[in-house]
Amino acid sequence: MLDINWSTLLLQIVNFLVMVFILTRFFFKPVVRILDERSKKVTSALEEAEQREKRATEMAAEYEQKLVEVQEQVVNMKQSAQEELEQTKQKYLDETRQEIQAMREKAEGELKEARQQGIYQHRRELGHLVTTLSGRLMREAGGDAFQRTAVDRFVERFSMLPAEEVRQALASSESTVIGVQLASASEVSADILERLTGRAQELAGKPVELVHKVDPTMIAGLSMRFGDVIIDGSLSGQLQNLSDRYMADLERDTT
Repeated sequence: MLDINWSTLLLQIVNFLVMVFILTRFFFKPVVRILDERSKKVTSALEEAEQREKRATEMAAEYEQKLVEVQEQVVNMKQSAQEELEQTKQKYLDETRQEIQAMREKAEGELKEARQQGIYQHRRELGHLVTTLSGRLMREAGGDAFQRTAVDRFVERFSMLPAEEVRQALASSESTVIGVQLASASEVSADILERLTGRAQELAGKPVELVHKVDPTMIAGLSMRFGDVIIDGSLSGQLQNLSDRYMADLERDTT
């Protein structure tokens, strides 16, 4: 049977409890507090690290997103710039083509106009030359017989002139004597002058005063004027009428 000293055991128990109290109060609690503080610090550091990592991940994702957006903007800007460049290039090409076409059409129009003007001028000069040469040939080839034929035709034409037409043209004249100007390519006989004067009085219904002059440029024939009535039976007048008709046709063809 064990021999237990209860007083010693009790003292040891008390010493143990005192030691546990002292250790707990002055050793374990500070250590636990230090461990708790260190644990909190570690936990806080871990949380902060996680937050920083999360923030870094978010920033990286945001950076990647912005980078993608910037790249898309750059691509869009390049595409837009390329399209604008193509549009500007096409615009300048179209304007250049239009200017070239306008210049070509203008040059063709000017060339056509110059060609027509040259043809017109050439034909005009040719018509004038033909008229001049025809008059010269007739003047050289014509003789007294030719002149008499031209005078006879004029007298015949004058005799058939309606009196009403002449009197209507002379209606505004208050003169009692009508002045008549007669021109001939050569001298005219007194008989012809008398016949023409008599017929002029019949047409006018009034006395007439006939003034006669010789104009060799008429080539052949006569020309008479009293009041506003003009009767041109000269060969030069007929050639001039033909020339005027030719020029009128020429004007019409070139327009």
